[in-house]
Amino acid sequence: MAITIVATVGSATANSYVTEVEQIAYMATHLNASTWTSITGSTCTETEKAAMVEATRELTALAWQGTRTDETQVLSWPRAWVSNPDSPNFAYNYYLSTVVPQRVKDATMELAFRFIKAGTTDIAALDPNLGVINKTVDVLSTTFQPYQRPTGLGRFPSVMRFIRPLLDLASFMTPLVRG
Repeated sequence: MAITIVATVGSATANSYVTEVEQIAYMATHLNASTWTSITGSTCTETEKAAMVEATRELTALAWQGTRTDETQVLSWPRAWVSNPDSPNFAYNYYLSTVVPQRVKDATMELAFRFIKAGTTDIAALDPNLGVINKTVDVLSTTFQPYQRPTGLGRFPSVMRFIRPLLDLASFMTPLVRG
């Protein structure tokens, strides 16, 4: 089945934050992008389109600042009342509620590239060797490190640097209960 990228902002049928043309333009300026085959033209391969849709799904599942602008929109963006960390004007530092910020688009394109670069490895799955320092097979001895590597999108600092200022950090905090 052919994938059709729908990047209409606020649509009830959208499946991507970026168009194929935006993705191709981004990849054309990306170093070491040889695994992304579409760097000219206006259409991506089916695998690349699937990566764009999957990247959008991963980002849509996050807890963002603000609220969705329309109850019928399927994706998390556009949003109202989200501070624009790049705005030099403190009086009007909110994103318009009719746009997907460039930070979200860049994160989508970068994550789609990471999906393609990983090949058949499911990078959305938890790493089975997470925290393992030493593993002996014969007498079965496994040593775990006390500090664990980041999981989820935290494993991709190139993606997180775009979206970290837009996330609702309160949703990641553990509530303090006093007894």
